[in-house]
Amino acid sequence: MGLFWPLFVLLQGVNATCLQLDNWLFSGYRRVVVKQPVFIVGMPRSGTTFLHHLLALDGQRFTTTALWELIFAPSIIQRRFWRGLGRLDALVGRPFGRLIFGAERLLLSWLDDVHKTGLQAPEEDFLGLLPTGGCFLLVLLFPQQQLWRLAYFDRDLTGAEQARILRFYHGLVQRHLYCHGRGKTYLSKNPSFSPMVKGLARTFPDARFIASFRNPTDAVPSQVSSMVNAALLIDPHADTGYWRDRLTELLQFYCRHLLDTLPEMSSSQQAIVTMETLSQAPLATIEQLYQRFQLPFNDTYRQALTREEDKARNYRSRHDYSVDRLGISRERLLQAFGFIYQRFAYPDPTCPPGGRL
Repeated sequence: MGLFWPLFVLLQGVNATCLQLDNWLFSGYRRVVVKQPVFIVGMPRSGTTFLHHLLALDGQRFTTTALWELIFAPSIIQRRFWRGLGRLDALVGRPFGRLIFGAERLLLSWLDDVHKTGLQAPEEDFLGLLPTGGCFLLVLLFPQQQLWRLAYFDRDLTGAEQARILRFYHGLVQRHLYCHGRGKTYLSKNPSFSPMVKGLARTFPDARFIASFRNPTDAVPSQVSSMVNAALLIDPHADTGYWRDRLTELLQFYCRHLLDTLPEMSSSQQAIVTMETLSQAPLATIEQLYQRFQLPFNDTYRQALTREEDKARNYRSRHDYSVDRLGISRERLLQAFGFIYQRFAYPDPTCPPGGRL
């Protein structure tokens, strides 16, 4: 942490300064109109990353943020700088690029079992909210009530607080389209945006939302496990019971808020998928989403999805977690998520195999 904090503060200071410089050097970004963005929300660990990957394959239509942009280049001026440096690096054989790639694997490979990522990989753009304190991930460093309130965004934040964060986020999206193509459709994947779908719908009135769900018997311990491991990495003496209980409550709110809010939107503006269906039939799931949102579906994209479907059949997660090992009562799961088990006909966690509500 002694190494992390100075670097983190320095990086956020640089990012905030460059974001301000954009207003003077590239003020044209504020005239970019964000048309029909797509937001992937839902339960964490419910296939949102896989769904994000599949949609991002349609590169002619969608543009999405990469990890390197979110961490090192949220501003236009930073993206111009790093891309210019990359072109110079390519002229001399990419020594800098190879060094960065090696460091990336060294620092990020330990995450592969839980959430495989890389600097060039599409990533959750809520990381771009770090300079404004709107990124819920900060709760791992500061488990304070002010940050926990972000997990109940539409319910607990004041109108002024919501407007400040959403205005900043809208500017980030405009900057991205300014750099990657104003005619593209912005694609965002953030389970942490589940509690703010009302705010996002106000900010982007023509936005479309895809909510992903999964059997809570699998999704809840998977998310709790990943967050508890992160908390223990930061503080080896972290109270695992605190994180388990707070995260279970948070996930319950995510699910209820989505199932209460999305039906209020038109059918052409929202859709619900399950991880179980997505993993078994990726191509058919994406085709149904395109039909629902009235998007043209071309053969090139279909072929790319077919290849991904073949890979998905052989995929096996190496993330080790279980309800019992984490101390999550099956009765507690049923009490908190009974409406999810019933809505999607998932097996009753308290019954022998095959039991249903």
